[in-house]
Amino acid sequence: PPVAAAKAAFPAWKSLTIKSRAKIMFKFHHLMDENKERLARLIVKENGKNMAEAMAEVAKGNETVEWATSLPQMAQGHSLQVNRGVTCQDVREPLGIVASICPFNFPNMVPMWTVPIALTMGNCVILKPSEKVPESANAIAELMREAGV
Repeated sequence: PPVAAAKAAFPAWKSLTIKSRAKIMFKFHHLMDENKERLARLIVKENGKNMAEAMAEVAKGNETVEWATSLPQMAQGHSLQVNRGVTCQDVREPLGIVASICPFNFPNMVPMWTVPIALTMGNCVILKPSEKVPESANAIAELMREAGV
C-alpha cells in the first residue's frame, strides 16, 4: 500500500507550485523547532544517544529542511546558447516517487537529507526507517502531516 498511496497522492502534490510546497516546508521547519526536545528524547530512547547529541542531530536535520525552503529560488532552471541555433536548457520537474531508506544511527538527520528536498521539488516520498527506531520516523511523519504534507 505505500507505493499505491504515493502514486495516488502524486498528481495533486506535483500540481502544487514549488512556492506552495516550500511554504509547507517552512511550516514543517517551524514544527521541527517547536518539537526539538520531544524529537531528541525519542532519539535518546530508541538509539541510546545522550541528549546533547540528540539535540544536535535534530538541529542539523532541520538545517536541511530550512535549505529546502530556498529551492524555489535555486530550482528555476537555466538556459544557455552553446552554439548558433543550439540552446541547452535544464528543467527541474517532479519525477514521481522517491524512496528514502534510513539507518538506525541517525533516525532524524538522515531522513532530512532527502525527504524535504524531494517533497519540495514535487515528488512523493516513501520513508523506510530502520525497524530499531520507528518512533522517530512516526514523529517526523506526524509533523509533516501537521505542516500540510
